[in-house]
Amino acid sequence: MTCGRGGEQRYVHGEERPMENVSEKRSMSRSRNSIQSLARGLDILERVAGASRPVTLTDVAHQAGLTKTTSQRFLNTLCSLGYLRRRENKSYVLSARVLSLAYSFLNTSSLVTIAKPYLDELSSEIGKTVNLAVLEDVHTLILYRREVRRFMKYDLKPGSKLPCYAGALGKVLLAGLSQQEFNKRIDRIDLTPITPKTISSKKRLREEILETKKRGYSISDQELSLDMYSIGVPLLDKEGGVVAAMNVSMEIFSKGSPKLESIIEKLIENGRTISKGLGYDGRYPSYSH
Repeated sequence: MTCGRGGEQRYVHGEERPMENVSEKRSMSRSRNSIQSLARGLDILERVAGASRPVTLTDVAHQAGLTKTTSQRFLNTLCSLGYLRRRENKSYVLSARVLSLAYSFLNTSSLVTIAKPYLDELSSEIGKTVNLAVLEDVHTLILYRREVRRFMKYDLKPGSKLPCYAGALGKVLLAGLSQQEFNKRIDRIDLTPITPKTISSKKRLREEILETKKRGYSISDQELSLDMYSIGVPLLDKEGGVVAAMNVSMEIFSKGSPKLESIIEKLIENGRTISKGLGYDGRYPSYSH
């Protein structure tokens, strides 16, 4: 698994993946309350952001279902506004302006503001790496990270994405979806193996999510890294919906440590406290759907 510019993730070593179809062919609303051209422009921006390599005019036209002439106008506009950058080989990548918008959101999110002190205190108390994340389509989006040890070969930071099917964070977030929404997401997931222990069948993933709901917390056992064992819990809003997840990432030998039970208890207690700060006042952990 490798990491490209702007936190872009590639899950297969040395393999260039084609530009992803970030959204299934979206139906553009023709309501007088919407602007179709704006929707198409943002759709193209998302497609460039979701690609694993710089994209060409042909890529955009094909993926967006537009003519090359129309696609070129959208690309020119996005470049002139500073959201895309045209490279010398006439391919396109995101510009720093997009990243500045993303980091502005991450830095001002009330969720991060509420959770950060508890994450920092928990990390200091147990001496482990902790993360806060939300679900973005079929990826886990990191909002905050307090790193004690790096398990990946690349740097994880706010804005980084991970595959939701392999990590403890993603499993919690999938468990928080309604059955209908979960079915939609799992249909779009490409279960690319990251390690020999990564879940590689959708049947097994469904079973794992059910186990997470019953257990109350998720487990990722060497699925993202052979050196890592991770536990995740949900963060709930006032309606009891899973709005985010937090986890503790540990060395694999922690799996059999007598301290593991204490770490899990502390993680759950902090998840409960943060959820109360978000307005939740019910049984915890809970997956309402």
